[in-house]
Amino acid sequence: MKKIFTKAMIPALLVVGSLGVGATVVTVPAFASTKTATVAAKTYSGTVKTANTVKDSFTLTVGTTTYTVHYSAKTTFSKGTAANIKVGAAVSATGKLHKTLISATSISA
Repeated sequence: MKKIFTKAMIPALLVVGSLGVGATVVTVPAFASTKTATVAAKTYSGTVKTANTVKDSFTLTVGTTTYTVHYSAKTTFSKGTAANIKVGAAVSATGKLHKTLISATSISA
């Protein structure tokens, strides 16, 4: 039975392949994870270098590194509001870091 199946399938696959039509089958092992890695939120404390309240962002200098912090209506503020984010202010921002961009979930200003 296997020989008959093989003899019939090989010519059929060659014909399909010569027409430029094909299919790709991708399988994932049962033990493989399909979840993406999550980045844990971290708190960064420093001094505001620049503030842009129109774009809901500011730059935060922590030691010798400067981060851009973005906040939104979902960001919670403690010890103040977005109005407290001014150049020279001491601020702590908690959020996920993507290169030098912090997506803030909470800000203490």
